[in-house]
Amino acid sequence: MSVSAYLSGALILISGIALSGCFSSGQADYAQQAKRTSLGDLANKRSSETVASVEMSQTQRSAKLANIYQQLLTLEPDPEIRTHVEYRLAQINTESFEAQSYADLDDESQPDSQVLAQLTQNDAALQKLVNEYQQLLQRYPQRPENEHIQYQLAKALDLQGKLDASLAEVESLLRHYPQTMYLAELNFRRGEIYYNLQNYSAAITAYQQVLTANDNQKYQLNSLYMLGWSEFKLNRLANADKAFLQVFEALVAGQQSNRDIANLTSDNFAFEKLGSRAQNLAIDTQRVLSISLSQQLQSQSLVSLVNANQSLPNINLYQHVLFANLAQFLLDKKLDYDAELTYQAYIDLAPDNIWAARYSLNLLDLYQRQGKFAAMHQLKNDYVNQYGLSSTFWVNASTAQQAELLPQLLSFSDEHSRRLYADAQTQQGAQRISAFAQAASALNTYLQLAKLPQASTLLTRDILNDEYLFADANFEAKQYQQALASYYAIAYDTTATSAALRKIQQQSAYATTVTIREIISQHDQSQQKQSGQSNTDDYTTLISQRNQLDKDFINQYPSDERALQLASNAAQYSFDAKNYTDLKYFTDFVLQAHAIHTINNAVSSVQTATPLSDAARKQVQFVSQLYANSLYQQEQYAQAEEGYILALQYTDKSTDSWSEMRNLLASSIYFQAQAVKQTEPELAVSQLLRVAQAVPESKYAVNAELDAANLLLEQQRWQEAVDVLKPFQQRYPHHEFSAVIPAKLAQSYEALAQWDLAAEQLLIIVANEKPGALKREAQYTAAEYYLKAGDNSSALSTFRTYAKTYPQPFDVAQEVRFKMSEFYRQSGEANKQYYWFRQILSFDRKQLQQDANAIQARQIELASIAAFSLGEAEQRSFAAIKLNAPLQKSLKRKQDTMKKAIGYYQQVLDFQLAKYVPHATYNLAEMYRQLASDMMSSQRPGDLDELALEEYEILLEELAYPFEEKAIEIHISNTQRAWDDIVDQWIEKSFKRLAQMSPALYQKQELTHEVIDAIH
Repeated sequence: MSVSAYLSGALILISGIALSGCFSSGQADYAQQAKRTSLGDLANKRSSETVASVEMSQTQRSAKLANIYQQLLTLEPDPEIRTHVEYRLAQINTESFEAQSYADLDDESQPDSQVLAQLTQNDAALQKLVNEYQQLLQRYPQRPENEHIQYQLAKALDLQGKLDASLAEVESLLRHYPQTMYLAELNFRRGEIYYNLQNYSAAITAYQQVLTANDNQKYQLNSLYMLGWSEFKLNRLANADKAFLQVFEALVAGQQSNRDIANLTSDNFAFEKLGSRAQNLAIDTQRVLSISLSQQLQSQSLVSLVNANQSLPNINLYQHVLFANLAQFLLDKKLDYDAELTYQAYIDLAPDNIWAARYSLNLLDLYQRQGKFAAMHQLKNDYVNQYGLSSTFWVNASTAQQAELLPQLLSFSDEHSRRLYADAQTQQGAQRISAFAQAASALNTYLQLAKLPQASTLLTRDILNDEYLFADANFEAKQYQQALASYYAIAYDTTATSAALRKIQQQSAYATTVTIREIISQHDQSQQKQSGQSNTDDYTTLISQRNQLDKDFINQYPSDERALQLASNAAQYSFDAKNYTDLKYFTDFVLQAHAIHTINNAVSSVQTATPLSDAARKQVQFVSQLYANSLYQQEQYAQAEEGYILALQYTDKSTDSWSEMRNLLASSIYFQAQAVKQTEPELAVSQLLRVAQAVPESKYAVNAELDAANLLLEQQRWQEAVDVLKPFQQRYPHHEFSAVIPAKLAQSYEALAQWDLAAEQLLIIVANEKPGALKREAQYTAAEYYLKAGDNSSALSTFRTYAKTYPQPFDVAQEVRFKMSEFYRQSGEANKQYYWFRQILSFDRKQLQQDANAIQARQIELASIAAFSLGEAEQRSFAAIKLNAPLQKSLKRKQDTMKKAIGYYQQVLDFQLAKYVPHATYNLAEMYRQLASDMMSSQRPGDLDELALEEYEILLEELAYPFEEKAIEIHISNTQRAWDDIVDQWIEKSFKRLAQMSPALYQKQELTHEVIDAIH
């Protein structure tokens, strides 16, 4: 054993398990030993044990450990262990230095000489550490612990003021350990050193690497700040500005734990509300940012900066502060115009922010100081538009914000509206209309603000005159709808007390009637320009509104001389509104004004007292016609008939009103008939026929005649109804009502059992009706009627048309196809009968694919009949084919026919109707048996010798055997239905057939399904 090895073992024994080393591979119980502690573990370990009666300070402990490790080094241990010891010793010395260095320098009671001695002692200790670090790095250049040693060396050199040497170590460390745990700190130190050396580009690179490093929180804020300064020093002002924004973001984000700060909004945010350290940094950053912006394009550069960084989480919180600081900075420099631009830039950037409103007032003060009155007016208008009631800002503003802005909004809008109104009064023509429109808009803005509940304490005068001014401005601007609404609100406001206000109200009330007429005139002109026709709905609405306003004026001011003309209008409104009491009142109002006796129950006795002027006659004519119309609307038709006779006394025969009332007279007679048709039908018929006698030119005459026929039909007076309908059909072949006459005649002929005539009328309906259910049903019913009339030929033709035309409804179409097959069964035309059977099956398959639920029991039975009948027909053809030599030709024809029959019988089986399934099953079995029998009895070739013929016979048996077996199998399946209590003659026949066939066949091994398929 060498001395070194011995010393290594001794050191291991001395230090217990403190040092890391190699274990002997011969130790069998290695797995049971405790994990050996390393020097690295000791470096991080703080012993919790205390030696009795002994307590050591951190300095004492470090000195003691250093002494122990120094002694270990004198023993010349193993190189690896020596290395660990030296590194641990360096660590202990570092800890001791950090604990002792400058420990007492903050004690002001120490004399200067003692402080100086302490500093000298610290410098010596620091130099000693530097030497140790450098020696370790030189002796052990590849050790992993060098990362920490080199880090400590760089710090120590920095403490000594050797910036170049410290920087060299930092660069070396970053180069050798690019992922070092000290990455953020080292780059920050690099940045500081480069900045102090005025190498700003290198400083920028270092600070940027801090920002991208992990665990950089300690250095992030200062790095951002110094990054901005470095860019500023290089005159890269845009980059500097962006970095300063990042400083603001970090300051705000760092204060989020403070509830008061976190609850700040852009309305009340200021950096002065942050913590003291954040305030100072924010103030410095704002100052340098303002300086940077002032050296660029000032407000333009700030707008570009803010817009380019809208993705920053908090920029909207403090961006207004940046503009305020820049504006104040420029004002301090006596650059008032540039300050104006700065305020305006923010207003343009964030017009819906409360700070834009506040900065508008700042800007207004600047304008006022400089005497820029035009700019002041424009700014005030912009203020009202941007922050008034219709603005996005106001809708979203808080109550406090609205209260803050309302005084300025009232003042600015009032001043602007009165200026515009005064100017509009001096204009002429189109310019006057436009000017009053602007004045009305401005007055409306002011009134909306003044009517706010919170504005009541801010007003200094009553707003009624302003409201009237607003109405007049709208009228002068030809904005009649708004003028009307304003006049009406003034006219019928019950709060007015003074005589002057009531006079304004009466004038406003009449102004409503004038204004609505201007609206109607304007509407008519607009419609004429567009199409020459008036929109009836709009026009009716306007007339109703006009009449209501007339009525309001008459009721409110009945003694006003203008009320008479308006009363006529009110009568029309009352009629339109079906207010017959008011109609009577206004009618009497007009008649009494013209000295005419009012209308009473004896309406025919009304006479005028004095001759009337044309204008008066028109008024009387108008209201008397309305009264007659009201009787009609109240369904007082007998009185209405007399009323129209009266109204016609005041009506010129050449007018449209004369024709209209004649028609209403006919209608009154018509509805008298309608009223008694249930209780006195004969009287009703008489009244209906009277319409044509009294007013032959009326459209009701035609209606009444047809209604009389309908009433006769309802009373089942069939022949009389026919006697009315046939002449009407002949007189008015193209009349719209003639289209329904065939149906009515068909109904009458049906009731009279004149089936062929009824069918003819139904076919007329078919010819004229559009495709649909009615046309289809008429076609079907006509065919049925021909059957009842015994006209089978017409019935067949009509049913055929139906079958070709209407595949739906499915159930009816199938019945018609079956009827067609029955026609041809009766006539003995089998091929035509089979055609319709195939049609039934074809449409059944289609329906099954489209909607299987539509196939009900009856349709299944029809399909079963068709399939079974076709199967029987094919089976008869099958039986008729003889098997002659050569066998393969005749056998193929016979099998092809058999397959067709099987296909039809299989459909019967698929339909699963017990009525047909046993029979079809029996027929299937019989075909197989018949085929086997026919094969055995088929014609033999004539050119075979005895042996060949014997072999041929065996071949026939082999060919016939599967078919015979199949027949037995099918018969057996048929007989098994007896177990389900299904017994009919065909099941019994299957039993009998099985009894006739050789029982030995049951013992034969059944051929596989594949063999039978092969034969097929």
